[in-house]
Amino acid sequence: MFKLDIIKDVLVFSIVYVPPFLVFSKFWRDKKKSNLLLVLIGIAYMITCIFTENFIPFIFVLLNIRYLRHRDGPYEFDIRRFKFFKALAAVVVFYLITIGISITETIILSNFRVELKQQDIVTHMANMSLNKFLIMIPVVIIFAPILEEFVFRWLLFKKIFTKRMGVYLAAILSSLIFAVIHFSLNAFPIILWIGIYNCYLINKKGYWYAVFNHCAFNSVTVAALLLQKLNMM
Repeated sequence: MFKLDIIKDVLVFSIVYVPPFLVFSKFWRDKKKSNLLLVLIGIAYMITCIFTENFIPFIFVLLNIRYLRHRDGPYEFDIRRFKFFKALAAVVVFYLITIGISITETIILSNFRVELKQQDIVTHMANMSLNKFLIMIPVVIIFAPILEEFVFRWLLFKKIFTKRMGVYLAAILSSLIFAVIHFSLNAFPIILWIGIYNCYLINKKGYWYAVFNHCAFNSVTVAALLLQKLNMM
């Protein structure tokens, strides 16, 4: 069990936390800044990620977005292009299909009498104290969506896979990686669906639409856990 946890941590670190720094380092070298300073920043980045989890990668994603807006123009990450009601309509469509997937999964598991445990982060948050839970709220509904949409949708889907295998295969592959890295058989179909739908959103509407949908999904889970905690109190 301990070895499995280490493998999970290494995979999350490598696939989710490292890419924002690699993008940052590319921009740093493009500006011809000090390589020694970049190494020192990298060491500090890796160490602080161990203790702060996704907070430092989230900060580096914001730095990367700021540089990208300056280098490529504001179009791709322009928050002014974001339309709230359009994003809300996209969330409604997403949830209607999500409910269908959830019902289908429940029926299949019931017929085969299979019980799967909840996603680790959900179990962890359900068992933590209310004070710690409140601290985790921005981590789950703000930091994680911005970080994960940058890594899985903008970097893997758009910038790496789409150029090599086309939009459809890129969406499937990046979403499979996204689902696998959450390490939950129970949540796998829903997380895979989030990935595919957010690939559509970032490709057709923009990065912030994918982030908004991800935030909305995480917010519903957090709200349900919070209500459960308040009722228990």
